[in-house]
Order: sequence, then C-alpha cells, then structure tokens
Amino acid sequence: MAELKSKDQAKKLGAIATFLDIPVTVSPHKSLNSSKGVIRSRDLRCCSEEEMVEELSGVTHARRIKVRRGEDKIQTDTVVLTFDSPKPPSKIRAGYLTLDVRPYVPFPIYLIKTL
Repeated sequence: MAELKSKDQAKKLGAIATFLDIPVTVSPHKSLNSSKGVIRSRDLRCCSEEEMVEELSGVTHARRIKVRRGEDKIQTDTVVLTFDSPKPPSKIRAGYLTLDVRPYVPFPIYLIKTL
C-alpha cells in the first residue's frame, strides 16, 4: 500500500502493470479521500437526498437530519453531505443559493464493557 499526494501521481503509478513481477492496482481509499460537512437551508426542504447527490458538485451522499416529536420523525433543514475530497469546501452552490458548509462533528461513540 502506498499513499500518494495527487491524482496525477496515482495516474502515473496506475500506468505500471507490475513492479518486480508483482501486480500493481491503484484505487482510492474510501474513507481517507472523503469528508463530511453540514448545510442548512429552508430552500432545499423540497429536495430529496438523491436530488442533492445528483445536483451538488462533489457530493457523493446526502443525509437529512430528522428529529423525533412524539411518535413522528420530522425532517429538518439540516443536511449532512459527504464530499469526494479529503476536506469539505467552505461553501457550495445549490442553484441560485450559495450555502456555507460547516464541519461535521459526529456524536461520540461509547463502548460499554461488561465484566
């Protein structure tokens, strides 16, 4: 396994079929080459998560945050976006809107050990 700094380096390495008679394959690392950010917009309330992925540049996944009100789950104006780059952009264009992208901070995960 090798870590490369650019797509250009990956293309050059990908042109090599073998290295010392060892087959070489080049593929991007899934978690290290993506990042998450959060956007908020009332104007995107009518857009589905699939539409956001199709229309927003560099977005590979979208998940709308929902809150529970009694038995119901209500969609909010907050969306967690996964980008195809190691760092999320600071802003993103959605049609005529320019939206700030805030860093995504997941909830902590706790492990419970039993004796």
